[in-house]
Amino acid sequence: MSSACLAQSPKGWLIYFGNTQLGNSKFALHHELQLRDHQFIGDHNQTLLRFGLQYNMSKKVALTAGYAYVHNEKMGSPNAPFSENRIYQEALIKHQISILQLRHRFRMEERFVENRQFSGRARYSLFLDIPLTPKKMAAGGVYAALYNELFINAIYGGEQLIGVPSSPSDTGFDRNRLYSGVGYKLRDNLGVQIGYMRQNVKGQSGTNQVLLSLHHNFKLGATQD
Repeated sequence: MSSACLAQSPKGWLIYFGNTQLGNSKFALHHELQLRDHQFIGDHNQTLLRFGLQYNMSKKVALTAGYAYVHNEKMGSPNAPFSENRIYQEALIKHQISILQLRHRFRMEERFVENRQFSGRARYSLFLDIPLTPKKMAAGGVYAALYNELFINAIYGGEQLIGVPSSPSDTGFDRNRLYSGVGYKLRDNLGVQIGYMRQNVKGQSGTNQVLLSLHHNFKLGATQD
């Protein structure tokens, strides 16, 4: 990584990931909020709200369909806000190798961006959690969290304005996110993470992000520890 990349001021992201199990059924609700800034603190970039209905086929495989709303602002002033509505479908596959916990996530997004043509994007993520203490992923445990996510523009449109023809170059690689962080389990069903992410977007310089995230799983009608 070049010295210019390392010297670049990081951007700040605050994230909440929630998952609510619906009683003893195979269904759950995904709920997520992300606040992203152009700077480490300040100059708002995006607010993302994502909700989904999840069906747990087994302990290792889950399918989700849902909706996301994204409010966007450009850097500086005027911030020229615009919105995006997304419909998404995903499959999550979990497996374990010794103490390593791995997850594969395959997601397809249909994107409706204000004043832009319709577009579709495919995403693949590989997550790896590595327990660092004897408590592993239980309350009081500390763990390393790693992931890489690849974004592919699968349907013409992308950043094309309405009325401007798209071309085959609009498809293909969109961006890649590489993340490493450390997490702490406050409770069995509640954890916090802080980490660094490097994002590379097609045709743009890479950016650095510092992520602070809260991860919460609970069950409706059940008493939490």
